[in-house]
Amino acid sequence: MTTRCQAIRPMRDLLDRLPRLPATADNKIDFLAADLGLLDALAEDAETSMRVIYMGIGAIGHLLANSAAMIEDGSISGDSVESLGFLMADLGDHAAACMALAAACRLQSAARKPKPVNRLIDAPKRP
Repeated sequence: MTTRCQAIRPMRDLLDRLPRLPATADNKIDFLAADLGLLDALAEDAETSMRVIYMGIGAIGHLLANSAAMIEDGSISGDSVESLGFLMADLGDHAAACMALAAACRLQSAARKPKPVNRLIDAPKRP
């Protein structure tokens, strides 16, 4: 758990790690050749980024809803509201891409890790 003074930077970490992924001949991510630690770190960064974006978009939405009177009387310019709308749309697209990346990383990571043995289910049957 981090404190407010220890800021996490999931998007920065995500962008730093993405170039470390190997690519196939047709320039797609080669999840099979990727390091498991890298896949886990990317999934964590992508999931955290997605949560931060969704919470931030929600906060902006609340601020806009409570600023309706100031927007209507021109205290807050229409250009500002338009810019926020474009930002929120782009952040939503980024969050969706993070979700897809995290799911792909988690799927590949889970497929390559050894399965834990459940002693009750996987125990040999007694004659």
